[in-house]
Amino acid sequence: MSFNKIILLFLFFTNASYAEEIYKVEVIFIKFNDVTTDEKFIKNLNFIPQSVEELKENEIELIPQKFIDNVLSSVDLLDLDINEIQIITGEEDNKPITEIYNLYKYENLENLDFLTGRLRWRDNIEILDSISWYQPVKSKNEYTFHFSDKNNISFYLNLYQSRYLHLNLKVFFGKLDLDREIKEFIDEDRRVKNSEINYFDHPSMGVIVKIDKT
Repeated sequence: MSFNKIILLFLFFTNASYAEEIYKVEVIFIKFNDVTTDEKFIKNLNFIPQSVEELKENEIELIPQKFIDNVLSSVDLLDLDINEIQIITGEEDNKPITEIYNLYKYENLENLDFLTGRLRWRDNIEILDSISWYQPVKSKNEYTFHFSDKNNISFYLNLYQSRYLHLNLKVFFGKLDLDREIKEFIDEDRRVKNSEINYFDHPSMGVIVKIDKT
């Protein structure tokens, strides 16, 4: 048996043993333009994440179809460089190539796209941002992070399993800064269900989140 085939078999069985559940996360950030409040926010956000995976701009990974059919669900293998993948599979340049979005990279909305259309018809609602990505379940203090330069919004999401699936959300205007107190924020830990639409409310903003198991 050739060396390449031995490696491919090893990757296949490793994938079957350690494959992780992958979820597609879709998020919409909104602002209510006709809501005013004189509420005084006294509590400060006390948040120090253990680790943060920052979402990157949309980039396409080109991966041979044969490789996808054998080991697609392995999270670790998706991080391989395309040159490494081509060496392992022995695919030639003229073989069929499939476009695959890597984990933690921006995508267009799919399941919540219908909602953005309805929200844009509302005069009192402004959509500040909308993003989507794929990710595995994390430990309790590991967050996926997104920052909108245009609207100065920080968004931290932790998807973890504790008997049930949970979503821990931190959203606020600005960035984490040791010299700046964050008093207007969303800080909520909620049990979520697959394909359920969740809404997180605050006088300054609203966040809609949908989690779909792939």
